[in-house]
Amino acid sequence: MIRRSESISKRDFFLGFAAHAHTLNDVEIDPQRELELRRRNSPEEAQKLVGLSLDKLEKDLLTSGHGLDDVRLLILFVSYRGEPAEKDNLICGSMLRAIEGRFRKSVANQLRLVGHTTGGELENEDLVLKEISGVGFNGLSLLALVTDLPIGIGRTWGLRTAEQAGEQGIELARDAWVDFGQQTTSKEHLHMRKTLLVLTQGSKVDTPGYEHFLAEGLANFMGSNREARIMNVIGGSSGDGLNAILLHQFYGRLKEQPQFKVLDGEAVCALIPNLCEISIGLDVNAITKIGRQHTFHFNSDKEPHYKYVKRIGNEDPCTKYAEAIYENEVQLSKEKNLPLVDKEVILEAMRLSRAQKRLLIFNPVVARYACAFPFGNYTCVAPVRVAGEDIELILPVRSYTPEMPGYFVMGDHGKVQKGARRVYDMLRADQSFGKNDATIIVSCINRRLVELMAGCKSGTEAEILKEGLSPTQMIGFLAYGELSFTHLIQEPYFHAFSCWGITMHSKTDAKEDAAKHLEKEKADIGIRGWIRGKKGRSD
Repeated sequence: MIRRSESISKRDFFLGFAAHAHTLNDVEIDPQRELELRRRNSPEEAQKLVGLSLDKLEKDLLTSGHGLDDVRLLILFVSYRGEPAEKDNLICGSMLRAIEGRFRKSVANQLRLVGHTTGGELENEDLVLKEISGVGFNGLSLLALVTDLPIGIGRTWGLRTAEQAGEQGIELARDAWVDFGQQTTSKEHLHMRKTLLVLTQGSKVDTPGYEHFLAEGLANFMGSNREARIMNVIGGSSGDGLNAILLHQFYGRLKEQPQFKVLDGEAVCALIPNLCEISIGLDVNAITKIGRQHTFHFNSDKEPHYKYVKRIGNEDPCTKYAEAIYENEVQLSKEKNLPLVDKEVILEAMRLSRAQKRLLIFNPVVARYACAFPFGNYTCVAPVRVAGEDIELILPVRSYTPEMPGYFVMGDHGKVQKGARRVYDMLRADQSFGKNDATIIVSCINRRLVELMAGCKSGTEAEILKEGLSPTQMIGFLAYGELSFTHLIQEPYFHAFSCWGITMHSKTDAKEDAAKHLEKEKADIGIRGWIRGKKGRSD
């Protein structure tokens, strides 16, 4: 155990401590059951779950010879949401007050907090149920990062246009960089490699939804500020469409004046230094293309641009979309010897969406389908609803012309599960896993919905990831859409059906492994052979 009197400032490492507290609930696709689930939520129980998670974090910290005052960054993911919005705000506020009360007692007031509400959690070991419990809609996940280096955080102030989103992307990164620089007097710290973790609320129904253009601002900042040395940018969105109305961001700097806040319609980020030895896993292949390529024509008269499809080829978009779904469902039914789907059911979903502004995702057949635009840096974008004569996409497509090639695609539950193994294999291939490593897994909730519609009750993506990562400290959550997964700003926009993970490797683990390996060499070959081996390595 490290003695508390020993200064942490002499070392340079990360320790990750994950904690989860959930009630046992699976993802609900029935809106009425989901509403009933949320009605049972209360600020008091949410605060209780926070307390359990903080107890777990503090115990793990003490075991490693640290305390709450050594925590530099706290990442909070919450699926515990209320109904209506007033109750939701009470629940979020009670959680932040519980965290603030626990950490305010710490000596070093350097804590930074970021996070957001999500679609659900993929918990590892549940603190309430004492077991791996699956996907939960009620609960929270906390990740505490310990380092002797400073942390920087930034935030935006609401996004109204694509131009504002790009400008605020620059400001977001700049704020984090300034915050980082104000905490250190060491030039060496300023030149260390850093990772920017960006969390934003997704686009809402009847709002522009330009959040994903933040990445362009981040890229511009990195291009014009080489000294910032931001090596990776990773991020996620806390929801899209109708659900984003109820989702929030969390932000805070705990100094003399506590500033833990709940933000709406904004973005927050954390600049984390020296994450140069990380493992990254990614899967965006959970879909199957249907038919040939089509030309999508966007309605340039509607704002925001590149969100409303007015024609597919030369045909009405609703008719073409329904035909593609029907033809594919007929083929699948014949292959599996199942009853044929009634084409009228699909057309009725389109008519209801137009008349009642109803989301297409509530139809169990249509919800499996999406549009893919491979030349817009997206995997795929699911339509939200029928808006007049147009199909409304869940967010705008990055495009510079009103016509764009694309495909119809279908979610494939088999590919979802293969993708989970791919993510795990990629994470393990780089650095393997250590006891103090911390892994974050982000999976789009569309992947889970595809599994539910296919009747998958075992061998799911969540079970595959948790079984593989059970020896490690892992936080996983579902979101209704992803902002981005960016590695050196390459292909920064992945949306829908994506799954990614990042493992932050503890340097203390690496040192301990090296020491154990050295001791093993000494035992195996004797002291003379060890001296010769050491001399050979130093040469």
